[in-house]
Amino acid sequence: MVKKNARTYAAAAAAAASKPKTDASYTLPREPLKTTTLDNVTVSSVETNRATARLAVYFKAGSRHESYETQGLAHALRIFSGLGTAGASQFGLSRTIDQHGGKLSCESGREHICYTLEATRNNIPLLDKFLQNATVNQKFKPWELSDHLERLKLDRILRPPEVRTLELLHKAAFRTGLGNSLYSPKHMVGKHNSEMLLDFVAKNFVEAAVVGVGLPHEQVVDFAGRLNIKPGSRTVEPQKYHGGAEIRKESGGDIAYVALAIEGAPFTKQKEQIAAALVHRALGSGPRTKFGFGSGKLNAATKDTKKESVASGFSTSYSDSGLIGVFIYASCCCAGDVTKKAAELLRTGSFNDQDLSRAKAVLKSDIVLALESDEGLVDDLGLQSLHHKKVTSFEEVSGIIDSITTADLNKAVTGGKLSMASYGNIGQVPYIDQLK
Repeated sequence: MVKKNARTYAAAAAAAASKPKTDASYTLPREPLKTTTLDNVTVSSVETNRATARLAVYFKAGSRHESYETQGLAHALRIFSGLGTAGASQFGLSRTIDQHGGKLSCESGREHICYTLEATRNNIPLLDKFLQNATVNQKFKPWELSDHLERLKLDRILRPPEVRTLELLHKAAFRTGLGNSLYSPKHMVGKHNSEMLLDFVAKNFVEAAVVGVGLPHEQVVDFAGRLNIKPGSRTVEPQKYHGGAEIRKESGGDIAYVALAIEGAPFTKQKEQIAAALVHRALGSGPRTKFGFGSGKLNAATKDTKKESVASGFSTSYSDSGLIGVFIYASCCCAGDVTKKAAELLRTGSFNDQDLSRAKAVLKSDIVLALESDEGLVDDLGLQSLHHKKVTSFEEVSGIIDSITTADLNKAVTGGKLSMASYGNIGQVPYIDQLK
């Protein structure tokens, strides 16, 4: 009986393979990017002709826009994004989205908040009203806020040490503004009431970008028009990189987490931003093979302790500043030596043509791989549309990457003031004034 079934399956597979392909068996290619501007909203879309689609709304309203009295509001908005709105109750919103196989999520950064709806493309028109309500028709009912307070507390507790260290680094480098944490401080938990949340939304949800992936451009433009986002004015204090400061946080254990950084480039200066991204890759961006130690200048500089430490470069850019740095994960006994070597390398650079060539190849690969996924494509389109009001193609970015010279690479790290943060067992980690 088993042999008979096996032959039957094999025959069926052969018969299916021998049938001529119909039009339905071909996948339509991805269509070119389309962009439209509606007052204070930039609309960008790419029709991928796939079964699933994403519709996202980005606002210039991250933790940078919090004041001392409203710290943690962006974190609270992220946690409370699925609550009841003017157009739907919390139960109605979650049940309807779930019934249609969709997903509504919210994420935030230091300069943006993003709401994303994911579903099969035929269900997006049925669900986009819930995305609309979640972005511009919030109510923040007090009893619902109190019911979800434990989620905010849990989100704080679950922060990994790497995230805690980078948060401390931003505080040391920028103090306020970009130094504000992505997470609510402990003393503000439970103090974000309805009035504070609604006031923050009213003042900051005035510049937006709407992004569609897997949807016709006309459908995305229609949705953006229905949002009816009202323009407004607000004062955003220019951000200054201070440097020369450090923040240390003892937590015991056997591991030390250390982050070092100098000032990077804002994304308004595209060539300098790309040079900073290349420095990141030249320093080393982690292992490129399974169980590997990675390559780059950091790997060579710390090879004596590589069995007890991992060091990787990083870079991040904001509208008027940025960071180029090194993140170190090390056994407490060797953290001091690794930190000193990494700081020396970060300050001097000493990159050569071979370092530049490898960094260019890695950066181009990272960009292409990120844009291959719908999630990465939405994020790229959303942030570019929000901050630049246009989208730079990969071909244009690739041309700028090719124009960067070794001198540009070394210039990006020469003479920068160091900022530092450390977390964990940091007894052997040197202080910032001991790093020459």
